[in-house]
Amino acid sequence: MAKGLLFIRTLTPTHPGAGTSTGAIDLMLQREVITNFPFIQGSSVKGAIRNHLKDEKKEILDKVFGPRDTQGSDLSKGALTITDASLLFYPVRSLKGLYAYITCPEILRRLTMPHIGILKEEQVPEVKDKSKAKALSQTKGTYEINGRVYFEDLNFSVDELGNNELDWLDSLGFKKLKDRLFIVPDDVFQYFVEFATQVMSRNKIDYYTGVVQTGALWTEEHLPPETYLFSYLEDNEEKIDGANSAIGWIDNKISGKVIHLGGDETVGKGFVELRVCEIKDTPCKEEDKNDQN
Repeated sequence: MAKGLLFIRTLTPTHPGAGTSTGAIDLMLQREVITNFPFIQGSSVKGAIRNHLKDEKKEILDKVFGPRDTQGSDLSKGALTITDASLLFYPVRSLKGLYAYITCPEILRRLTMPHIGILKEEQVPEVKDKSKAKALSQTKGTYEINGRVYFEDLNFSVDELGNNELDWLDSLGFKKLKDRLFIVPDDVFQYFVEFATQVMSRNKIDYYTGVVQTGALWTEEHLPPETYLFSYLEDNEEKIDGANSAIGWIDNKISGKVIHLGGDETVGKGFVELRVCEIKDTPCKEEDKNDQN
């Protein structure tokens, strides 16, 4: 059985919607029930990838994703399993250094799960003091002002990580992110992903009067650009169009590609970059060399 990870990087504000809300924001993000972390349903990820590859041979798409009836409903499963996409790194505004990425122990523990096994439990740093964050020494120096870092409306002192504690990022192709990454307590991460999302107001103009239609003003919540998520991939290692597995075929077709995911495509939202990483002993491919993060 072949295994892999799909990394999703948002390039524009992205709205994987949860439908209409009765709260202050009309159209909320999809969120996990327990943690309230934003996520993207696996069916949404699968559908967006299949739509992007719609010009491929139908028999190959049916083999990878499963055959569909004339209304577009799945008739049976395909070779490829795609799980819900979880947050990995979240961008936050910084008083110095423009912006930083944050993650938390709860997120990193997901990489220790038996079916993934990228990290070992002892490699997950503990950060329990809500007034502190952890980062490499060079990262700390870039963002510190008088001994503290300032993200959104919060500030933290920084404990230094050992030089090798983030080397696992290299094996996943995220070497360039190491100098921007901070590990914060779980509760602090939850605060940022609840209250530091991108909220946009939209309206509809009446064609005849030229003013906003009654009741046509609404707000939408978006994941900001530079959010990273990951989804677990699994397949039955069936050879597909010259590739050794469905994951290998998908890797060849979508790694480094930009597709649309979520709502508001016609107003420039929801464009994301994808990268597939097969879980094996060799390191994953680096991100695009033109990426300046």
